[in-house]
Amino acid sequence: MKRAIFLDRDNTLIHDPGYIHEPSKVKLLEGVGEGLKLLKEKGFLLIVVSNQSGIGRGYYRESDFHRVNDKLQELLKDYNVQIDDFFFCPHKPEDNCPCRKPKPELAFTASKKWNIDLKSSYMIGDKDSDVEFGLLAGMKGCFKVGNEIFPSFLECAKFIVEVLEK
Repeated sequence: MKRAIFLDRDNTLIHDPGYIHEPSKVKLLEGVGEGLKLLKEKGFLLIVVSNQSGIGRGYYRESDFHRVNDKLQELLKDYNVQIDDFFFCPHKPEDNCPCRKPKPELAFTASKKWNIDLKSSYMIGDKDSDVEFGLLAGMKGCFKVGNEIFPSFLECAKFIVEVLEK
């Protein structure tokens, strides 16, 4: 079985001013390219799991979400790394669907598709719901970035490979 790093996208990998849907506005956050490359070099799959309620609210289309992902992949080429797959929930919170984080359905779906061992995988996000998602999916570790413990994505990636995976 494979190991993966599950990643929130907005405000974890890219800056999100709110319902980001325009590829021209996609900007990597500090340390993301370097951190993803480090994790990939250690053999992890890189899997994005993202709530995209802007689709369900009618703010933008699913195709806009994919175009933002394409721009993210384009920016990551400079670091010789790519996201392996993207999974998302297009529903509004009040829809109470099974695929909206923190519910772990997206992790289970990715695990089946990629043969991922969730117990040896990690979650990195910017919200408590991301951490809860990883815990509910039974992941080895779950981390929030953009705080005093892990101010940048790269610091979190280094912690995983240099401390937890030693």
